[in-house]
Amino acid sequence: MEVPHPAVGAVANGAVQEEPAQDVAVNESNPQAGSCKCIQPSTPCSSGSCAGSFGNVTGSFGSCTSEGVDCYGNERNALLEQCKFFNNTLLSDIRLKVGTKIYHSHKLVLVRSSEVFERMFSSDWSDPNKGEVELVEDPECVHIFSHFLKFLYSCHIVLNIDNTLPVLILADKYNVTDLRNVCIDYAATFIIPKLQLKDVFHVWFQYATKCYHKKLISSCVMALSAKADDIMLMPEWQPEWLQLEKDQLIEIMKSSELTIRDEFSIFLALEKWLECSRYPERQQNKEALLRELLQYVRFPMMFPHQLCAVEKSKIAKELPALFVPHLMMSYKYHSLSLENRANTKEFNSSSFLLRNYTELRWDKRFVIQNYSQLSRCSEIMPRFSTRSSTFPSSSWDWELKIHPKGFSSSNDDFRAVLYSNLIMDQVRPIEFMLSIVDNSTILKTVTGRKNFSKTRYSADSEIDKKVSIDELLGDSALLVNDNLVLQIIIRPMD
Repeated sequence: MEVPHPAVGAVANGAVQEEPAQDVAVNESNPQAGSCKCIQPSTPCSSGSCAGSFGNVTGSFGSCTSEGVDCYGNERNALLEQCKFFNNTLLSDIRLKVGTKIYHSHKLVLVRSSEVFERMFSSDWSDPNKGEVELVEDPECVHIFSHFLKFLYSCHIVLNIDNTLPVLILADKYNVTDLRNVCIDYAATFIIPKLQLKDVFHVWFQYATKCYHKKLISSCVMALSAKADDIMLMPEWQPEWLQLEKDQLIEIMKSSELTIRDEFSIFLALEKWLECSRYPERQQNKEALLRELLQYVRFPMMFPHQLCAVEKSKIAKELPALFVPHLMMSYKYHSLSLENRANTKEFNSSSFLLRNYTELRWDKRFVIQNYSQLSRCSEIMPRFSTRSSTFPSSSWDWELKIHPKGFSSSNDDFRAVLYSNLIMDQVRPIEFMLSIVDNSTILKTVTGRKNFSKTRYSADSEIDKKVSIDELLGDSALLVNDNLVLQIIIRPMD
């Protein structure tokens, strides 16, 4: 049995016309098979690689050297041929017993796909001449083992909501990277967004954090984030919240996607988690736990009166040395103008990133999804509300008109203009700060000041002076998974 070479590109099917100047010969007995052999070119490629077509044979080719051009056959056809050997006695040299079933297998296929099988069939592990190996699997994995095994032969599997997790468990156990990635991508895209949150929490989040699958963890946290208020504070979710392990708690607390009333709610939930009497070890290690966990509470995003409440809390009085640095930095943050905040380097960390707060505030977070798919000159105009004064707590409605890929056929600038929807009887001076952020830091920031009135109701952020469209194209460091994340802070001036 021939093991197919990983394809750089498939040679297109079809007949080949005679081209005297070309140095590629195709298998004449079966021109549709997509296989080819290469003859030394009369003139080696000066660039060292070739891609394109030779006559009617098109596709991608590998390196071009003095010895010839690397060409590859049709990998899919090769895998289909190889799949015929799945659970086939022909040339089988090992039997796998799983539950009551026997699978006639081939060591070469197993070893090529899994280093675990490679060690298993080595002389150091067991008798190399042994013809049968019994595999002990979890009950939920036994009945889908054939799907897992067939993937090793065919690189193909049909996944659904019932079999994805058992297949992923097997892919992790036998370290089959390709299958693991397929399962994680499928679960993150088609399963987790549609599941009940209790199932996400008890099944997928538990497994993802146990095996530390980053993409799966991120998908679970994204699903749970929409109900962060309930999960942290509502009685029906208290058993789940309190049983979280420290690393799971961190994964939730460090997310900017949380939809929650305010940052003070996160502090209260952390306090409740630490003080839970069912877990006395947390009390015993309170200082060490707080030293690690407090960095994920975004104290500067609290209101000043909430910072005072933290300062007066029992836990802060017990361990003031841990809280004072966070509180001092937060008080400093609130005391400065937005322009001075933007120019203070220590105010660029994750502590200064907004979450999706639901309380009426002076700030807002926006996510422009799938930036690469946006059309040129497209317009996005999210509406949001802030406070209009410190007291009473009335609202001020705004729009932020964003042109993420230029605002006219002759202008490619990234533009964001702030519009006030409040009809004012008098002039209202405000300052604003607009930032592009990622998951851990503030990347770009612009600030400005504007007197808003009945006739003057817009302010250009002039973010185009800090960010060009070219910086946002391709694999941009300003994008998070192809999403552009913005946050705006508005502050009234005297």
